[in-house]
Amino acid sequence: MCGPPEMIAVFEAGSFRSPSAATRLLGFFFLGSAAEAVQRVAVLWVSYELTGNAMVTGAMGAAAYVPGVVLGLLLRKKADAGQAARLLALTNWVLFTGSSALALVWAAKLPQEAILGAFALVQCSLSVVKTLNKAYVGRFIRRQFASANGVRVRERATSMALIGGLVGGGSAGLLLDTIEAGPCFGVAALLYLLSLLAVRRIATERTAPERARSGTESGESGEARASAASKPPPVSTSALRMILLYSIPSSGALPFISTVTVALTQTVAPGSSTFYSILTVAGTCGGFLAGIVLSSGRLPSAVILSAALVTGGLLTAGLVSTRWQPTVVLLMLLLSMALTAHTMVMQVLTNQAPPEDQVGRFTVVRNSVAGLAKGGFALLAGWLVESAGLTVAGLVLAAVLGVFGIVWWNVRQRAEIKELIRVD
Repeated sequence: MCGPPEMIAVFEAGSFRSPSAATRLLGFFFLGSAAEAVQRVAVLWVSYELTGNAMVTGAMGAAAYVPGVVLGLLLRKKADAGQAARLLALTNWVLFTGSSALALVWAAKLPQEAILGAFALVQCSLSVVKTLNKAYVGRFIRRQFASANGVRVRERATSMALIGGLVGGGSAGLLLDTIEAGPCFGVAALLYLLSLLAVRRIATERTAPERARSGTESGESGEARASAASKPPPVSTSALRMILLYSIPSSGALPFISTVTVALTQTVAPGSSTFYSILTVAGTCGGFLAGIVLSSGRLPSAVILSAALVTGGLLTAGLVSTRWQPTVVLLMLLLSMALTAHTMVMQVLTNQAPPEDQVGRFTVVRNSVAGLAKGGFALLAGWLVESAGLTVAGLVLAAVLGVFGIVWWNVRQRAEIKELIRVD
């Protein structure tokens, strides 16, 4: 992984000139991802502990995605309006408020139904904010960096988010094993607050140079003129549709695995939140390694598109078929690496494929498709585990990934899509 100095150099190559501003943007990715990981691990674990029902766990996972699909589709035409950095600051207030509310609900020792209801409401609000935030971040990166730099920035920013997820997931497991769930929600609230402060500073620093250039303007027009982006080659509508279609398998597979992980833990190491934490950290480490491989250029994005889904299918089949703990951990790491690498490439394509003035709209549509896949796959995972067992659930996902991976080799838009992620 590239460290902060290298990341700062990339940002300075764009419109940022201040290392402190670049560091804050990286901090926003790191802190927000850490907060989300802490909260997600606690919510899924507590939901299963309270009910013993994988369907409830799947529903909690789905709640973090499905509402954002609906709102995203309704608001997609407005996703390119307003100043991206300022809007990011506004939406992140919701995340801080939600985590704070969960901490209070837990501290009040409310009945099980009230706790689960609070979980569902906060997960729903998270899904909406994530949909909007992805559009704002996509617009911000696309407008501030040339095409090749935009690819690198997106990859490396995602790497920072993966590091945050690694830290957050591990911390949540430790807190669950040594104390209880309440501190997890408090830590998540604090991390969201710090990420909010980071993005507010970015919004403030962006305003001064924009006003200096125009004297009267504000908002997105200044961002547009500040852009040094070289326009990517035009992309056909069919290629955009194919990007949406292939956002389904890897985006849906990750929540499927997250849902199954709780049941997998109870099968391999019954009642052990420590092993659950280990699997969570292994999955996050796999994502982190995917970020390293992708951002360093050691494995071309075109190869990832061609091989990641088939590889993920094989690893999923192995994961649910073995019960030896070390093997389960290793397979979880490799599976997460394959699926996260594919998801990252799809995120880069989402930024680079549409016309510049439609980046926000396409990002919202793509994330709505991905969100629907995530929610649907999470529910499917819970239902399959309850009705057919862990092994059958895993084999179903393996088959889906395998089919998508094999079909990719016959997609006629493959060359056009590969051109978008070529970095000279």
